[in-house]
Amino acid sequence: MLSILIPVYNINLHPLVSELNAQLIENQIDYEIIIEDDASSDKAIRYHNSLLGEMEHVTYIEHTENLGRSKTRNHLADIAKYPYLIIMDGDARVKKPSYIAHYLHFISEKKDITPEFVVSGGLSYRDDLPEKSKHLRYKYGVKREVRSARERNEHPYSHFTPFNMLITKSVFEKCRFDESLTDYGYEDTFFGFDLEDAEIPLYHIDNELYHDGLDENRDFIAKTEASVRNLDKLYKSGKINDRFIAHSHLLQTWQRFSAERSGRLILRFLRFYKNLLITLMLRYNSLRAMDLYKLVMFDELQR
Repeated sequence: MLSILIPVYNINLHPLVSELNAQLIENQIDYEIIIEDDASSDKAIRYHNSLLGEMEHVTYIEHTENLGRSKTRNHLADIAKYPYLIIMDGDARVKKPSYIAHYLHFISEKKDITPEFVVSGGLSYRDDLPEKSKHLRYKYGVKREVRSARERNEHPYSHFTPFNMLITKSVFEKCRFDESLTDYGYEDTFFGFDLEDAEIPLYHIDNELYHDGLDENRDFIAKTEASVRNLDKLYKSGKINDRFIAHSHLLQTWQRFSAERSGRLILRFLRFYKNLLITLMLRYNSLRAMDLYKLVMFDELQR
């Protein structure tokens, strides 16, 4: 009945898989757990995760070269044998003992109403602060990513994330993650747009997973820079349309600033303070400084 699909890179999956397996057994359903390692660089973690393949109902697959998140997710969906798929990121951790039961209840309510659907369970962060070197990523997650199901359902496709979702396998015959987007960032956005274009019902419920994979502050800034470079590439390639711009606060702000002389002067002024913006991010975990840094970086790339 249910396939649990977990792409992973350099994350120890034993706590996650053990808890999921216990809940699946408790609910007495047919299931499988498929782990797909996208060529993790940490050989010790890779070996440790491979041992999970010895568990009943668990399949472990290992890539020899990194394929990226889009290809890995699509492949997992292709090889899954059950009609209902739960896809989650490898750095997720179970929050509630009713996690699987909650999704099963949703299936029982919807399966006779619509044969195809997607439901996002959402994400949350632990109440305890992580070590100081991860405060920037933690603050970003709590302030920018965590939303209740009620908030997410106001604009369901704009608030889509595959971090924790239940999806019918048949949806992947119509919508797939764009495998041409191999750089970091925005494949999730385009998948959400594809769901909307295909008129696939998308629901949001409160069935969160913890997001435990917090980057060190400098690593998070590096990932942010990579996402801005990818956005620049997408913008120049013509993949960005008005709907995407309406979804992106960064692009809206940049277009507004670059359209006026005073705005262009502000951008030029901010370019001299890029190092100060980095310091504000690292020392004070300033999300406002991060917004300005992304804006200046994108403007530089456009020029």
